[in-house]
Amino acid sequence: MAPASRRFVFHPNHPNRAHLCALFLLSAITLLSGCGNFFVCEGKTSCPTTCVASSTVTCPPPTTGTGVNMAYVGNPASSSNNVNGYNLANGNLTTNASGAPFNFGYSPIAMVVTPANTFLYTASNPALSTGYLYGYTINTSTGALNGLSGNSPLITESAVSLAVSPDGQWLFVLDANGLTLSEYSINASTGALTFNTTGAITPGAGTVNNVSNQVAVAPSGDYVAVALGTGGIQTFTLTTATGALTPQNPLAPSSSQVGFFGVAIDATNNLYVAGTNGLTVFSSTTAGVLTNLKTYTTGNGPRSVAVNTAGTFVYVGNKTDGTISGFSIGTNAVLTAIAGSPFTGPTLIGALAFDTTGNYLITSGYNDATGIELFSIGTSGALTSSGAAASGTTASILSSIATTHPTS
Repeated sequence: MAPASRRFVFHPNHPNRAHLCALFLLSAITLLSGCGNFFVCEGKTSCPTTCVASSTVTCPPPTTGTGVNMAYVGNPASSSNNVNGYNLANGNLTTNASGAPFNFGYSPIAMVVTPANTFLYTASNPALSTGYLYGYTINTSTGALNGLSGNSPLITESAVSLAVSPDGQWLFVLDANGLTLSEYSINASTGALTFNTTGAITPGAGTVNNVSNQVAVAPSGDYVAVALGTGGIQTFTLTTATGALTPQNPLAPSSSQVGFFGVAIDATNNLYVAGTNGLTVFSSTTAGVLTNLKTYTTGNGPRSVAVNTAGTFVYVGNKTDGTISGFSIGTNAVLTAIAGSPFTGPTLIGALAFDTTGNYLITSGYNDATGIELFSIGTSGALTSSGAAASGTTASILSSIATTHPTS
């Protein structure tokens, strides 16, 4: 005869009844919490299990990294060909990364830091020679850069803009031909890149031929947007588990004289585009289908745009008059000009980027004395210069900025 099934029975007069009940309850809670090997992707910090993506499981993106508060600025001038590294922990540009400036022997036109602050990827200017992609490890204590693959190129590609998905799995490379968005998987341990797929950009997406300007990935990981100058905007639905890209219908500018140059996306999928007419705001579905909300007046020659992680402020770099237009972001992405805007920035201002803390905006321009400038951001969004770097970019083309991400 089979033995009778066992049960836990707590005698009402047992001297340790309360203690035993507490232990039983704690065990049940632990089981249901997803620790051990249960509920792999619940995202609970107490559970050590690594999330494994599948067709039915989406892993939470790594929103934080480790390391110092760094800003890397590419100097593509033919006389320099280097990358400067600035430690922004003290709110100024006086402390360099160990070994900076880094002389890599090529003209760096685009850069991006992975979400975990592990790697920096750069692209050499294809207008000057064959375009290549390079990779570097980031020292989390000093900000020093060390080349991957013996400082040899990882990829041969004529890139003008780079972006990384928020989960750190995919590197997006916008080709100078205006027709190709290449995607590579990133080896989280070695930084090695493996080709995954190509997002085909519609030829002549807008009213005239495409001109590659910038690629950006939504913080949600839902879609990728590409600015194509007078060619308009092309978006792609992104499937983060596989990296699959599904193109959406391109959005054309209002006329052949209008171009879209800089793109930024907030946490609720709203798209901010710096273009000929000013700053245009689009709402977006999770698939990257855009709806034009409104265009706001900026300074002259808007070319770059940056939105903070909190989604409260957006800034536009106006190249022609060297100013920065700032806006606070309200409900439904309605913008209000910040008091004092536009603010004076570097001459022929190019790139904009927020630091790790979101308290500073770093900019680059063409002036040798004030080409790289840092601004503190007030509670209302007003910008106050924290000083320029000892040397600027002295560039004849737009320089790029890549900053580390918020740390845990």
